Amino acid sequence: MTDLLKEIQGGFANLDQSGRMLPIKAMPAACPAWVFREGDRFGVAVECSAPLEISEVFAGARLRTVERVIAGQQRRFLRLESSIEWLRNEFGVICEHMVSVESGAAVRQALLADPLVWWERWRHLLGNALVDKHGYDVLAELLALETLLIGGVSYEWSGPFGGVVDIRTPTTDYEVKSTISRYGSVINISGQFQLAASSGKPLQLIHFRFEPVDEGLSIDLVCDRLVALGIDAAVLEGALQRLGMEAGCSARKEAYNLLEALSYSVDDSFPRITPASFIGGVLPAGVVQFEYSVDLSGLKSKLLQRLTQVA
Repeated sequence: MTDLLKEIQGGFANLDQSGRMLPIKAMPAACPAWVFREGDRFGVAVECSAPLEISEVFAGARLRTVERVIAGQQRRFLRLESSIEWLRNEFGVICEHMVSVESGAAVRQALLADPLVWWERWRHLLGNALVDKHGYDVLAELLALETLLIGGVSYEWSGPFGGVVDIRTPTTDYEVKSTISRYGSVINISGQFQLAASSGKPLQLIHFRFEPVDEGLSIDLVCDRLVALGIDAAVLEGALQRLGMEAGCSARKEAYNLLEALSYSVDDSFPRITPASFIGGVLPAGVVQFEYSVDLSGLKSKLLQRLTQVA
């Protein structure tokens, strides 16, 4: 075991939860690093430049930038952190790799130049199955909100808070689906309530088709437009955080072209499974949850407008 790893693991074991950061003595003065505990989180930190904004989560680890006061100065740090106490020694090995400059200072420079390169390599190494959180699902909901705002319609964005449908308005409920498949029209439905229109109001399903591009619509870009239209920025950020998309998350910067946005009336002619599909409105004994797929091709739809402008 290296001296660096011993010091990191010792910091995890001995620091209290006050948020104190200890300089790691095994690091050279030219490339400092810190070990910390803050509440239930522990990890390592290296200082970075102010423009850098990162927030990534995978399994039990998180890579993010934070601002902290050290010796009376406001400074910015790139932190690798976890809260899984029983795996803290194993986590220390990853922390050692992040802060180590044993092969030269260029390693630190590369880390700070593009932290996501380092992060993705570890994700691929440790993940049995990578399930990426793409931005286009949330982007679709934001574009739907923008359409309602432009039309002067009041709304409740209930999706981030566990609502049965994604958006509610005084007259209509909206379920939002999206895809980056150029031709597919099959959507996945979770459970018997998602398309049940249980509020008694009409239900519309909006389907967005996106194409990944280098520059185009992104969550951050549409958030700026929503704030300009009058949405409270703090409320918007709170909803995005509940979706795991806090500021700095790479998914918020993913860019897409909007190829198509169609609206479907979820009525008696729409293929769906609801409680009414079962005898007495009750699922068969022993069945607690199910998912199914619906093919939208051939169903009557309307084209949504004012959603394709990038800026």
